[in-house]
Amino acid sequence: MNRKINRVMDIVLPNKKINLFVISIVVIGIITGSIFFTFISDNDKNKIIEIINNFISSVNSSFDSGLAFKNSLITNIILVSFIFVFGMSIIGLFINVFIIYIKAFLVGFTVSSIIASLGIKGLLLAFLYVFPSQIINLIIIITMGIYSIIFSIYLIKLITNKNNKSNNVLKKYMIIFLFSIIGITISSFYDGYLFSNIFKLFINIYT
Repeated sequence: MNRKINRVMDIVLPNKKINLFVISIVVIGIITGSIFFTFISDNDKNKIIEIINNFISSVNSSFDSGLAFKNSLITNIILVSFIFVFGMSIIGLFINVFIIYIKAFLVGFTVSSIIASLGIKGLLLAFLYVFPSQIINLIIIITMGIYSIIFSIYLIKLITNKNNKSNNVLKKYMIIFLFSIIGITISSFYDGYLFSNIFKLFINIYT
């Protein structure tokens, strides 16, 4: 069992230095996103609180699960596809680092905004928001980010004739991309069809 777990971890996190770098970017993004809410103006804070309250009202009354699933799926597929495509170029290495940071930043900012808007009640809502869909998405982003950097470095070595062996790098990259699409579909399904029902239960209990 441990061998299987280690094997999966080796696939998800194949390079220690790059693993640490990408995970560090994600952690920095989440932290800066979390504290950013405290630095924005009161007017902007009120707008964000209004958006969150409107979302809560829509979930509890006229939430369209199919549309939510569709929007989440399209948004996440576009994000992962950008990382995949940019990873096939040298300059894409820097772009992908920025994309990974922004994704983590938005997660941190959303969580802090929910908690700031709803107080103690927001802790449970933030947990529902993060687990499991955002956890799945972050794992996918981290894995795709790692493999995109690996592929970009492979291209640099290929161009500079430092590495003429393919080592199935492109094949692995494409397989990870396909599994990422599957993972995103699962998380989007949760966002569209399961989260709304769980959230309605939350609203009925705490309001």
